Amino acid sequence: MAQKKIATDLSPSINIQSIQGSLQVKGWDRSEVLLRAREENAVLEKQTEGISIRCLGDCEVRLPHDADVAAATIHGNARFKLLEGELRIDQVLGSLEMRDIDLAQVGSVHGNLVVKQASGDVEVQQVLGSALARDVQGKCVLKRVAGNLDLRDTDGDIDVTVQGNARVRLCLLAGKNYRIQVDGDLQCIVPEDASLLVNMSSKGRRIQVRLPDATTTLAEENYSLKLGNGEAEMALFAGGTVFFASREADWAEMDDVRDELDDAFSEFSEEMGTRIAGETEDQIETQMELLNEHLAKLELLISQSGMPQAEADRVMRRAREAQEKANARAQEKIRRAHLKMERKLEAATRKAEMKMKAADRRPSPPTRQSWKFEWPAPPTTPTKTEASESVTDQERLLILQMLEQKKISIAEAEQLLAALEGK
Repeated sequence: MAQKKIATDLSPSINIQSIQGSLQVKGWDRSEVLLRAREENAVLEKQTEGISIRCLGDCEVRLPHDADVAAATIHGNARFKLLEGELRIDQVLGSLEMRDIDLAQVGSVHGNLVVKQASGDVEVQQVLGSALARDVQGKCVLKRVAGNLDLRDTDGDIDVTVQGNARVRLCLLAGKNYRIQVDGDLQCIVPEDASLLVNMSSKGRRIQVRLPDATTTLAEENYSLKLGNGEAEMALFAGGTVFFASREADWAEMDDVRDELDDAFSEFSEEMGTRIAGETEDQIETQMELLNEHLAKLELLISQSGMPQAEADRVMRRAREAQEKANARAQEKIRRAHLKMERKLEAATRKAEMKMKAADRRPSPPTRQSWKFEWPAPPTTPTKTEASESVTDQERLLILQMLEQKKISIAEAEQLLAALEGK
């Protein structure tokens, strides 16, 4: 696979004009753009308005995290990851996946759509397949989804129209307006402490409302209720059944257990990311020490060479300027690594606090057997005993994951958990 590189700054403008195959785009800390493709005639070039990319087949692109990306037409599948700049996509003729991005505007997706961990607004005009969106911290707008929709943990306003069925599960309502229109059945679950004015409409005249203290089933087309002070507004429209529930985390089914496991491993990854960021800082410091050594050697060589003083001064001035630029780039990398890690840790802490708050309000567990997840307090310096308990918690999560994947039975899981407790 051939590759091409172009040096750039840390926030370039990228214009992906046409990709005839599939595309993978991932951000990195380097101030350069890398294009990998099997096609020899893939194009990566600098233009007046920024960096231009074209390819007749499949390709991979690595670019700075803060790059602003504009893509025209992608004829295959597309995947964008670790981008903190603006992302604009006109058309994807396959499926589209976006993870760890800031904000995105998308025209048309002919396949399925997956969005996970967006720190800004996400707006998509059309999805001809199904859509899954999770952890969108800004506004989520899906003008038309031809298939089904699974929407979870969106913090801001919601405006979606779905031709299939929709399942919406929200653990934090930070927005003011929520509009969900579905041609099929609609399931919507919100926190028990939500402050909402909810208006429901069912053309099939089937509305079911389940609150912590009551369950209501209606053969009506319209129904309204008020939760808390009714600070936000929610409009639910369905061609079939509307199911609305206000309750806490104990309503989770097995797929939610899987999501909890994903979150747990994600938090573990954040801890590793912090360690890696520290290692990166150490590596940069080592590189700067080497640069200083090289500069000192250069100065010594010039003094011994008999070079005229004016020429020697010019060479040393250029060397020091290069060193200053290298130092500035290194400091910028460190700043960006810390800023990015702070953002991720803030989001993880916020979610953990919500889960702990929900657990405190949760009533006594039912008599039936169920898995219970407890989220730890903010980390402190661990003792030897605490470190061993942390490892045991990770082992428990792995056992639960094997159970969820049906690699072991419930009896085998209980035996393994019992063995861990006896450590």
